[in-house]
Amino acid sequence: MPVPESPESAEARGAYSLEIEEGIATLYRASKARAKSLLARFDPDLPMAGYLVLRYVMAHEPVRAGGISVALDMDKSAVSRQISMLRESGLLLSQPDPDDGRASLLISSDSAKTALESFRADLKSDYQRILESWDTDEIHTFAALLAKFNARF
Repeated sequence: MPVPESPESAEARGAYSLEIEEGIATLYRASKARAKSLLARFDPDLPMAGYLVLRYVMAHEPVRAGGISVALDMDKSAVSRQISMLRESGLLLSQPDPDDGRASLLISSDSAKTALESFRADLKSDYQRILESWDTDEIHTFAALLAKFNARF
């Protein structure tokens, strides 16, 4: 049987919850701004939704457009608009589906792959800079706690 929390403990947890919320909000704003600047490597006009579609294709290629809609929980018309823009930008290519001649599969272009490598290298460099004063155990603990936190969402 769990032991009930003392009022001081409940109050402290509430205060920590507010600190965590503020920290997450700060991290979200900073991450969004950084991602926006890095997305310009793919295409200066690439919206975040387009990047999400592109990343999904790159992680699962070749893929059908319908699979993207389901996996990303996005409206089919929104995915279709993003795919059109990504094709026009030269970031996505279509190829015939060998299992169904009426369908096509999406794959990423070489320029998309090059931009993603550059994007990842800069993100890795950013994280290394941020974490350079942390020891390995702190980094491991942070990663584990972050994974535990995100698993509850």
